[in-house]
Amino acid sequence: MSSTKHPPLPSVTNQKRKRKRQRLFAKDIENLLYAMGDRPVSTEATVNALEDVLVEYISQISYSMVNFAKSQNRTRVKLNDLAFTLRNDPMKLARFRYILEQSYKIEKAKKMFDDDKYDNKNHEDDDDDDDEEDEDNHENGRNMKDKSSTKNDSKQSKKKKKKNPT
Repeated sequence: MSSTKHPPLPSVTNQKRKRKRQRLFAKDIENLLYAMGDRPVSTEATVNALEDVLVEYISQISYSMVNFAKSQNRTRVKLNDLAFTLRNDPMKLARFRYILEQSYKIEKAKKMFDDDKYDNKNHEDDDDDDDEEDEDNHENGRNMKDKSSTKNDSKQSKKKKKKNPT
């Protein structure tokens, strides 16, 4: 047997393992950088560095939220946990509360819009009859207040029917 020397195997400790992480926020960060005055195409190193910082920050916030939820004997995280986590940073806490308040207002407006949309669909067929009713009511001396109360009563009865279909 011939003794041929093989090159030594590279040591595992000297090699750096590069994890290929999926860059979730790269496009968003690049758009934000451009909005703040950067070039249209940012350097990859800048975007990656900012994304690493962002992911680390989100991880820390999430970790502290989970710890607070556990201290309250809960397995799920609530929005109040985020408020508790941000309690030491008044600017972020104020921004969080503002965004939360705006989202509640938007939800409320959406519900009102959906209710109006539903009511308008039901009243589209009745619009012709309402015009004739208006003329009859005006001739009979009925005031508009009585008419509006009857419309409100009909809306409430339709909502009850919607909730309790029989």
